Amino acid sequence: MNTLEKIRKSWWVILSFIFFLNGFGFIYIGSKHSNRNWIIEGAIYEIPWFLYFVIYPIYGTPIGLNVTGTFIFIAVVLQFISIIRSVWVAVKLADVYDNEEKYTIQSTVLTKPNERKEDDSKSKLGCCFCILVIFIIFMIIVL
Repeated sequence: MNTLEKIRKSWWVILSFIFFLNGFGFIYIGSKHSNRNWIIEGAIYEIPWFLYFVIYPIYGTPIGLNVTGTFIFIAVVLQFISIIRSVWVAVKLADVYDNEEKYTIQSTVLTKPNERKEDDSKSKLGCCFCILVIFIIFMIIVL
């Protein structure tokens, strides 16, 4: 993958540098890659900004040692953290984009092409039974 495509796929990093929007980049990339942890991380980056806008009309200006000033301080600290994290995640994703064949799961066929596949419901039942036995053993250990 060339540099232009890497930049195009990592445009969401720019949102980390913008006040009030620093978490939306993680929410976007988390929804794109079905990664719930990135969505939660993005929401956490946005919580102080949300609380600031909710509490500001009640307590007033953010100057001084009051509640809104605390939210602004926490939001700015989280923004710096989100900048570092978004650059780090973008670099890791660029590695994934470059080595896509290394990170994809390929299915393998274990049967011979001329053999008819037998009904493996017994093996599925055995697998469920093994999981149930392991669960019971863990319950006995915990108790």
